[in-house]
Amino acid sequence: MDENSKYLDLFFEETDEHLQSLNEQVLELENHPEDSSIVDVMFRSAHTIKGMAATMGYDTMAKLTHKMENVFDLLKQKIIPADATSIALIFDCLDTLSDLVEDLREGNEAERDIKNLIQRLDNVASGDSSTAQGTVIMEQETSSSLNLALENVEDSDLMIIEAAKEDGYNAYVLAIRIDEDSSMKNARVYLVMSKLEQHGDVLYSEPGTEVLENDDFGSVFKLIYVSKLDEETVFNLALDNSEIEEVLIQTVQQAEDLIVKEPETTPSEPQENQVEQTAITTVEGAAKPAQVEKTTKAKGQSHAMNQSIRVDIGKLDSFMNLVSELVIYRTRLEDLSDQMQVSEMKEPLDHVARISSELQDLVLKIRMQPVSTVMTRFPRMIRDLANDLGKEFELVIEGEDTELDRTVVSELSEPLVHLLRNSADHGVEMPADRVKLGKDPKGTIKITAYQEGNRVVLTLSDDGKGVNPTIIKESAERKGISTEGMSDKEIQQLIFHPGFSTAKEVTSISGRGVGMDAVKQKITELGGTVELESVVNQGTVFKINLPLTLSIIQSLLVKVGQDSFAIPLGIIKTIVKVTEEDIIRIHNREVYKYEGLAVPVVRLNQSLGIEPIEETNLHLVLVKQGDSYNALVVDDLVRQQEIVIKKLGQELSMLKKYLGATILGDGSIILILDVTAICNERIGEYSEV
Repeated sequence: MDENSKYLDLFFEETDEHLQSLNEQVLELENHPEDSSIVDVMFRSAHTIKGMAATMGYDTMAKLTHKMENVFDLLKQKIIPADATSIALIFDCLDTLSDLVEDLREGNEAERDIKNLIQRLDNVASGDSSTAQGTVIMEQETSSSLNLALENVEDSDLMIIEAAKEDGYNAYVLAIRIDEDSSMKNARVYLVMSKLEQHGDVLYSEPGTEVLENDDFGSVFKLIYVSKLDEETVFNLALDNSEIEEVLIQTVQQAEDLIVKEPETTPSEPQENQVEQTAITTVEGAAKPAQVEKTTKAKGQSHAMNQSIRVDIGKLDSFMNLVSELVIYRTRLEDLSDQMQVSEMKEPLDHVARISSELQDLVLKIRMQPVSTVMTRFPRMIRDLANDLGKEFELVIEGEDTELDRTVVSELSEPLVHLLRNSADHGVEMPADRVKLGKDPKGTIKITAYQEGNRVVLTLSDDGKGVNPTIIKESAERKGISTEGMSDKEIQQLIFHPGFSTAKEVTSISGRGVGMDAVKQKITELGGTVELESVVNQGTVFKINLPLTLSIIQSLLVKVGQDSFAIPLGIIKTIVKVTEEDIIRIHNREVYKYEGLAVPVVRLNQSLGIEPIEETNLHLVLVKQGDSYNALVVDDLVRQQEIVIKKLGQELSMLKKYLGATILGDGSIILILDVTAICNERIGEYSEV
């Protein structure tokens, strides 16, 4: 295991990808059981996992995936149907494989008992469910019986054989069968051919070397071999290898004998053994184009995969930090150049600025990941929830190609899982109840992702019973939470309160009151917000607003009192120069009239506890959050600047109104305002004047 430790990370990454692919394909097969091409993809993924597991010495995984391949083969040949039983069995196997991978990842060396799964797989693979199935299996065994008939021997091969015989060499045809339970048949082929080539030359192989290398040829391969060794010695060389089940050998007397001739009688006449072999050869030959096509396709995929490499995430973070430092010192040089009025530095600094900007764009693109990386396992999860809850769901995912910083994507899975489980358990009603309400018995859960400025919006909605304020209020009062003077919308927001749950009993899915609080906490940690909109008996929408990147952003530097602050540029709608008279006071609240809308005004000096100054250059910075606007009052504008976000340490975690800090070109440090947190303190929605 010590020798394999350096390959563990790669093994885990590859295995996770193939297990996810298998889950997706089995779901697809469940919906389209007649499509055998889906089974082809499943077979390739399982085969890859088996090969990797065998190479790493993980025999339990290799054995389980090998047995799964047998079932996949029967599914492909339509010997067994892709019904609920076989699909459930495959999912059980995939869950066990995932558990085995997690055990390895955590260093847990305890063996899992897979005897029951192996027995179930063997029962399915035995094919004893009907006489017709038995007949097909018997025909398959007959067609794969060992024989020495060859296909596609070329004239050039025959000429080489004749020349070798004239030089005193012997020519042999060998047919070799590898043990069906062998986990790496291509390795066995390599060992046999290597041993033979120490004493002669392999002129021809059937199937071709490319197919043999891809381990996609069944269990039988054939060779034309020339050597000065006698027949018995060659036979022993081939047979004396592990997992070789059977070897046939025949000395070639005349090269022309290798040419397959068309039979004069039908394959149904049992008395002609040569005819039987020719018929078998024809069956094998018919399958060969498909093998070649599959190999070509696999080679094309392999070539495409080679265009990318895996990079350790730590190296990517280091790259990002170095680029961030470069941006800081670039702005420092630009400030020094302006102060010293050195004209000779302008052109090289422009080039440095351009190159560093391109480098920055590149590293940001490298860090971006589509949100689909966390959504791929949701269809399987919803399927399992439907079975557990006795409900029917249709999961719709839109905008899965929308990209986010990989730091955000990696942390997004947990809150989305909580929201999905909440919609499935609390949101969508039982089919009978939905029918009574005039709804489709199958509930719809929809996830949508789209980019809005420098932020990404994720919505998760369902068409269920919604969040009933009355039920929330009753539950809140039982827990001693006061709801006096709260609107229905404010009461609905209580579901994000720590420990809050309306479930009458705790289940394996929900009811403990930790899910929604965890969602809000995680989204807040990512610099985002989560909003709830719900209508009773119509449905619920959770709206998550997240920053596109957590590293380098464009910002507007502003003055509040004597202090400077940065506001992310992506949320700024416009900037307006105003006087105090332009700000209107209505019902103890200040608003600014903008395009017919009454926009709530937030005075940053009051919110941040900063002493006001007499001489100001008053501006309103209009920011957009979701569907609402707010106007931030600043004393002056400084400039627009690209900044690097540096997280505040644990010691400053209580400062909720700041996203972080940044270092300016002159070495000074300014704080970056969390506009969402500041505006939420003074909740107000714009309305028509």
